[in-house]
Amino acid sequence: MLRRILVIDHDGEARDIVCEHLLGLGFSVVSEDSGFSGLVRITQEKSRAPFDGLVLELDMPLLGGMAILQEMRERHPEIPVIVTALSDQIKRLREAVNLGAKEYLVKPFDAELFTRKCRRIFPDMTGSS
Repeated sequence: MLRRILVIDHDGEARDIVCEHLLGLGFSVVSEDSGFSGLVRITQEKSRAPFDGLVLELDMPLLGGMAILQEMRERHPEIPVIVTALSDQIKRLREAVNLGAKEYLVKPFDAELFTRKCRRIFPDMTGSS
């Protein structure tokens, strides 16, 4: 089954790298470049679980990742979330895990680590990027 992942990150280069890697792992990928557009995308989806997973940058201007994570926990607690942030945001990454994120990644992260985190969440995934 093709799983659909939403990637929300204001950093275009980082977002593109994550999206390309997810595509290589066999996921269908949708991306947004801001917290606001990501939240709109989440709320516009009418199904019970609009996405199979979310990769979410915590440090975004205006509407940050923590607010989106809280919204996801209220609307769709069944959707696993991987949060990302720079190394000076370790405390916030841990807070995000306490709020319900399944995994976290410190930027910059390598492809192998990202793949392992995806496999923990989706053990049946078939891609090998």
